[in-house]
Amino acid sequence: MDANTAVSLLVVALVFAGLLLLRVPVALSLAGASFLGISLYLGVGPALAALGAEPYNATSATSLIVIPLFVLMGILAVNAGLADDAFKSAQRVLKRLPGGPAVSSLVGAGVFAAVTGSSVATVATLARVSTNAVRRAGYHIRLAAGAVGAGGTLGVLIPPSIVLILYGVIGQESVGALLIAGVVPGILSLVVYSIAAIIYGARLAKQHGRQPVVPTEVNESNQTKSDVSHVEAPSDGSERIHWGSLLQLGILFFAAVGTIYVGIATPTEAASLGAIGGTLILIGHHFRRPKHLLKTYGESLTEAAGLTAMIFLLLVGAGLFNYYLALTGVTQEITSTLSEAAIPPWAVLLLALVMLIPLGMFLDGISIILIATPVLHPLLTDLGYDGIWIGILVVKVAEMAMITPPVGLNAFVYKGAVNDVELSDVFKGLVPFLIADVVTVALLFTFPPSAGLM
Repeated sequence: MDANTAVSLLVVALVFAGLLLLRVPVALSLAGASFLGISLYLGVGPALAALGAEPYNATSATSLIVIPLFVLMGILAVNAGLADDAFKSAQRVLKRLPGGPAVSSLVGAGVFAAVTGSSVATVATLARVSTNAVRRAGYHIRLAAGAVGAGGTLGVLIPPSIVLILYGVIGQESVGALLIAGVVPGILSLVVYSIAAIIYGARLAKQHGRQPVVPTEVNESNQTKSDVSHVEAPSDGSERIHWGSLLQLGILFFAAVGTIYVGIATPTEAASLGAIGGTLILIGHHFRRPKHLLKTYGESLTEAAGLTAMIFLLLVGAGLFNYYLALTGVTQEITSTLSEAAIPPWAVLLLALVMLIPLGMFLDGISIILIATPVLHPLLTDLGYDGIWIGILVVKVAEMAMITPPVGLNAFVYKGAVNDVELSDVFKGLVPFLIADVVTVALLFTFPPSAGLM
């Protein structure tokens, strides 16, 4: 690597980090740093030309149409109450299991994260209700913190995963194949998390006892009105199995993923079926209140448009970064250097995965994938690894970074949503689930697609 390229890379990295510290949005920070790097390498004129062309190049692929459709499907499903009903149904089935409320939280978080595509949004939304359920059962709040923080990461693999779709678009891998490949690892993650919740719940119950509490009421600013009292909360009958909602979730899953698996729909067609199905389900839930239905549907469209715009803006920033990397030839030079050094491919893969962890201190899963994929995908596929398998590993580790101390982003989101918990307790609660993540990644690493795991 020549001196000019090395200096350019250093400047881009420092500017990007500096903009993030100044709280500039990730998309704009990435675009600004990449623009500066291109300017240093080619001059301001070509950089302006790239800035004018890349927004179209990065967002014009027809495969990207699945993103707004899947986002809309997820928001409609959430606004119809399907994620909440899945959580309540899981509570009813699992309440007698050690750590049962935490396992229920994992199920609800997995459904919510899968349909919204956002780990952070999942944690922020479910933190309070899941914590209340765990406290009512008498478990320490660490169990709730760990289950909710880790549960938010499940949506990256459980289809339809927006993160997997973005990886497929940037890495030019089959979106349909990635969605299908994420099913078994997603279920595996949920099972391993559930085992961790059961073991950790039993351990906490043994150490601290079971002390059911009535959670405090929360006002609009999320400030507690009074101290919690150690009294058993009366059952309100809400914890029942919502068969209708579970059936509707199954129908949505088949429309969005099953139709791809059986070969009767392309990803775009499946996303369209999912959006139509989400609309019909919302209508079915609110048709007796037409004004409320119209308001909810309008809010869903607005929310979907905002989330889609955020994702596409990130794609623009990633497109400029990808252009900069191609211009400098950094990835090819790294691959060549590793080949000459005779480092085993598995060691390169392991090192690449470990390097993703620090990014979770500053970035959400989508941003990590958009930044890391242009570098890691060509590097690892040139070493002979399957791009789909690499995608599953990279996406899983990227979300694992969100719960890794000392600055796992999900921990701070949970702390912000549940203000009467110590941050130290949040991180302590996440440790068993982080260990579970290591086990899952080890299994995925050890058993590639040829071994039948995906």
